[in-house]
Amino acid sequence: MTNFNTDIETFDDSAFSVFKTRWGTYAARDADGKGLCSGLDRDSVIFWAREHLNGFANSTAHTRNVTMKGDMLK
Repeated sequence: MTNFNTDIETFDDSAFSVFKTRWGTYAARDADGKGLCSGLDRDSVIFWAREHLNGFANSTAHTRNVTMKGDMLK
């Protein structure tokens, strides 16, 4: 028989939950059970799960040094 880890933490009034997977990583799911994100660090998974639910309000992305060469422009 397989032993399952039942240590599931809920955050933000049960908006999402975080649990440790069998591979030793952490995963987050929303209230409907849909996967939000996963990672090696529990605190990072909690941060990114909140970002997913809030529409990435606290995150920015920067793109630099974009080049196109050759036949890609045709």
